[in-house]
Amino acid sequence: MKIYFYLGVGIIITLIVTLFGYSVYLNNRGENQIAERMSNHHLPLTGVKVQERNLMPVVELDLVNLYSKDMTDVVALENGRVIQLFVEKNSHVDRGNPIIQLLDEDIPLKIRQANSDIFEAEAQLVKARNAYNRYSQLLESHAISLEKFDEAEAAYKAAQARLSNFEAQREQLLVRQSREIINSPIDGEVLSLYHTVGAYVKAGTPVALVGDFSHLNFTSTLKDTYTKRLYVGREFDLTLRDGEGLNKSYGANLSSGNLGEDQVFRAKVEKITPDLNEPASIRQVVWSIDNRVGLLEPGAYSKLCLHSNLPHKCLSIPVGAFTDENKTQVAVMEEDGRLAVRNVEIGVTDGKYVEVKSGLQAGDIVITSDTEGIEEGTQIDIVLEDN
Repeated sequence: MKIYFYLGVGIIITLIVTLFGYSVYLNNRGENQIAERMSNHHLPLTGVKVQERNLMPVVELDLVNLYSKDMTDVVALENGRVIQLFVEKNSHVDRGNPIIQLLDEDIPLKIRQANSDIFEAEAQLVKARNAYNRYSQLLESHAISLEKFDEAEAAYKAAQARLSNFEAQREQLLVRQSREIINSPIDGEVLSLYHTVGAYVKAGTPVALVGDFSHLNFTSTLKDTYTKRLYVGREFDLTLRDGEGLNKSYGANLSSGNLGEDQVFRAKVEKITPDLNEPASIRQVVWSIDNRVGLLEPGAYSKLCLHSNLPHKCLSIPVGAFTDENKTQVAVMEEDGRLAVRNVEIGVTDGKYVEVKSGLQAGDIVITSDTEGIEEGTQIDIVLEDN
């Protein structure tokens, strides 16, 4: 019985080992067949050839702050309550034109008191002068002592000084009264009025913002890829994506020729720092915008685009060809028809195509369709797109 038992156990073990070995064989065979099929399978993809194109570069600026070089706060020099506004918001003013009138009720009273003090001081001065003249004559005839004459002379000079002091006080009050009318220090437009009639204003407080907004400036920081093609005086077309910010500007006081959201502004390079002769990877550029149509205001804008009006001939590929968000890699078809990934360095863009500075050469085929899940080395077929 033991013999039959051991024989049965041996047969069972033999069958288990046989089945395990056969399953391993089938698995390896299946993987080899799949790999062979994949190597012989050609995946259809779309692509485009790398070639030279004339790009009209576009630089998108995420956030800029527009300002005017000729812009200032109009500041009150005296305390007072606003009793009159001579201008309205967005109206034009010349230098010296009145903007706001204040009233300090104490000043007229102090002027009346100063006038009264002056009248009294003038009377005292006449009395002191007469006494001085009389004592001068008496001194010549030796009718009085020198001490008495000195007293008369001192009283006369004190009366003169007292009158001068009161006159100076009145002049100071008149100056303060004249400052109650606040005038514009420059030519320009009134962007803001900070107070209304009835408001109380303290000395040193801004009451209005006035500036010449026909030309506005902003500063941008750009890579040398862009700035090395710039020079002081070069002009660009400037647009605001979706007309951002244009619906708030200047009410009905818009100049002729205004196209609203379709307006194209002229932006000019005013200054580049550091100078283009010095090596730098990043440069600061100061721009000037022609805003004579009156659409733009000083403030922050988040959607500005600079459009070059000079073509730039270069090797380029479509913007959609990149396989990563940082735009550093593209998928290409190698000479043997297999998929490969290349690292590239890019330059300017026109929004549709991007300049390729390194990593590709003319005639290379970049993949424009989705390659997610496709491994490098996979055999592919390419349908070239028109470009």
